[in-house]
Amino acid sequence: MNIKNKKVIIVEGKNDQHRVKMLLPNVPVLITNGSAVSDEFLDLVKKIAKDSQVVLLLDPDYHGEAIRKKIVSVCPSASHIFVKKEDAISKNKKKLGVEHVSLDKLAIALKDIKEAKYSKNITIQDVYNLGLAGNDNSKILRKKLCDKLGIGYVNAKQLVQRLNLFNFTLDYIKEIIWLEH
Repeated sequence: MNIKNKKVIIVEGKNDQHRVKMLLPNVPVLITNGSAVSDEFLDLVKKIAKDSQVVLLLDPDYHGEAIRKKIVSVCPSASHIFVKKEDAISKNKKKLGVEHVSLDKLAIALKDIKEAKYSKNITIQDVYNLGLAGNDNSKILRKKLCDKLGIGYVNAKQLVQRLNLFNFTLDYIKEIIWLEH
């Protein structure tokens, strides 16, 4: 449990901020203004992290992941909220982002904050041994696991990092995979 009782949520754009504010009007929401995160913004995040819980709610795409990595590089204690890619697709199917997630699904996501608890429980070899990489159906199995854990879909190498970031154990991952079969 995070002892910091103040939260600051970081999103990519004004429309994302507006959606979050509809559900959490009293929580500060900062905007990165896209993937070109400035050094000044990163300095601000470091300052905020001293007495507040920094929570990243970013688009489930390449740019969102790039922003997540930049912020985590200066604020490793940042917590994370993930939305599913399929929930973040616009009605016309041309755009992807937090702003397109229904308020119901966004409300659920906002309650599922993943706190960083670094470990080295899982290796890339474990991911291969579990069939999460190297097989024809690995991508499907990885997607199911990522959805079940609520950690956003990632490739095999990133999966190792993400599972360790949130301190999941190999036994727990095996249990989830076993339950899915």
